[in-house]
Amino acid sequence: MDYVEGSVHLNQGLVETWRTQPQPPSPSPSPSSSSSSSFFSDADEARVAALAKEAGGVLYFLEGAIYFGGAAGPSAADVDKRMDVLRRELRHERGFVFAQDVAYAGFLDRVHDGELKLRAAGLWDVPHPWLNLFLPRSGVLAFADGVFHGILSRTPAMGPVLIYPMNRNKWDSNMSAVITDDDGDEVFYTVGILRSAAAAGDVGRLEEQNDEILGFCEVAGIAYKQYLPYYGSQAEWQKRHFGAKLWPRFVQRKSKYDPKAILSRGQGIFTSPLA
Repeated sequence: MDYVEGSVHLNQGLVETWRTQPQPPSPSPSPSSSSSSSFFSDADEARVAALAKEAGGVLYFLEGAIYFGGAAGPSAADVDKRMDVLRRELRHERGFVFAQDVAYAGFLDRVHDGELKLRAAGLWDVPHPWLNLFLPRSGVLAFADGVFHGILSRTPAMGPVLIYPMNRNKWDSNMSAVITDDDGDEVFYTVGILRSAAAAGDVGRLEEQNDEILGFCEVAGIAYKQYLPYYGSQAEWQKRHFGAKLWPRFVQRKSKYDPKAILSRGQGIFTSPLA
């Protein structure tokens, strides 16, 4: 695949399909293939709903794209053959592969189409208490069991949930961004629980649920790292986010390049000027 993304569907609806494209699925494998909700026709939704009920309400989707065309690109026929091979290698529910051909520009701009749908439904200019995590590979199955099949399954889904593996060697260790600790595994996972708080009281309820998810990780011993986290003190940032290994280097760079602590004051990591 030239592009791959995974998602978890807990309750099918408009918010969950905020990137859905309007084209109907093709009746046979095509150069761009996917098993994502982005390609559901009305007729397929009933089958997917039945499958979700059979699976206890939780479905995992894999969305992929293969590029073709252009002077140097593969032909449509070549990509069809490649797609057939890829499909045979996947372990998935047979009969639930959906495919469509889209222009490259339309593929890149698919999130904008989702924005228009959410705006029309009044779900765009609302609070979004998102939770984004990096998880070690060793803890992802326990997370799925406790969160996807547990905490999140008790309430209606209010936004898309993304999950997919990432390669550690693609990250530059000299960056300030913090990923999961190196436990000897090349692969770690990212999870994005991207929900919209449309009704009164939703913000507090979803934030409480986010805290419940983090609490589950603590109890289960899943060494997560939160993306765009909030901690109330510098000590928490040091202990819970950066850790003893990365904190000294982060402080050194802050002292060198931003000694007056002008940047990112809202995160509350440093006082101004630096103590």
